[in-house]
Amino acid sequence: MATVIGDEYFSDNCRIRVIDALHNHAHGDTHSHLFCEMVYVRTGFTLHSCEGEIEMLSAGNLFFIRPGEVHAYINAQQVKLYNCIFHSDALGDMLSELSELPGLRELFLVDGGDPADTADMDGARPEGMMQSRILRLDVGERRNIETMLEGIMREYDVRDIGWESSVKARLVLFLVRYSRLYAAQREKRRDGSDDYYGYIYKVLEYVNEHYCEDITMTELSAVTGLSPDYMARRFKAVMYMSPSEYVRKFRIAKAMEFLCNTSLSIAEIAAQTGFSDVSLFSRVFKTAVGLPPASYRKNLREDI
Repeated sequence: MATVIGDEYFSDNCRIRVIDALHNHAHGDTHSHLFCEMVYVRTGFTLHSCEGEIEMLSAGNLFFIRPGEVHAYINAQQVKLYNCIFHSDALGDMLSELSELPGLRELFLVDGGDPADTADMDGARPEGMMQSRILRLDVGERRNIETMLEGIMREYDVRDIGWESSVKARLVLFLVRYSRLYAAQREKRRDGSDDYYGYIYKVLEYVNEHYCEDITMTELSAVTGLSPDYMARRFKAVMYMSPSEYVRKFRIAKAMEFLCNTSLSIAEIAAQTGFSDVSLFSRVFKTAVGLPPASYRKNLREDI
């Protein structure tokens, strides 16, 4: 069963906080919490399970977790996070205005108060929702986000005169910044004007559609129109891993999803995730997750 985390991280005077966290484990505790959480990945790589979806996270990713959503970090490798946690009612009168901003409507759909305007949502959880939340920041923007979160953390720890007001004001600025980044990234994805990240999105989309097939560097470079070497350098500069490593980890993430949500056999899952034989699949899976596929599925069922 998932652990529910309450208000133990907050002081009596302020229900806004930034926590400096380190994850280095095969499978973290599956949990949910009663507050909103904005997560910024500082370093490392991890798989992240949220409400049945599994996504890959790496340095420079920024996303949110809604209250009540069950999630866990899997195969975390020296992952350093800034967790910005807060109750929406701590925003006071600013909540209604923030709830109207792009990227924040879904965040404030729960956790008290009236739901935000959800004209682009039908109440159901669209497939791939987690992927749509994840922002991939460039080097300059990463430093800006880190500075904002470190400012909240410092005010909370030092507690100088007016610190509660300062923490609230800094959180508002951080959320506005997230919304602007979200809107800009979404627009660039739509019109293809993102010269740098546009190539990366093309590779990610291709892998998402063809992960069950044999994927070569020639095919990935053809998708972008770049040479294989140049494409690989650009990809690694953004994703902190090679294209081939991303394909392998994406396949493992999909396999974990199938093990969790379907009754497919291990052999069927291996075939559907692009592995040529079950033995190879089992070896790669165990190396990545720490358990063979059958044991991973068994543990999941025992947790239900």
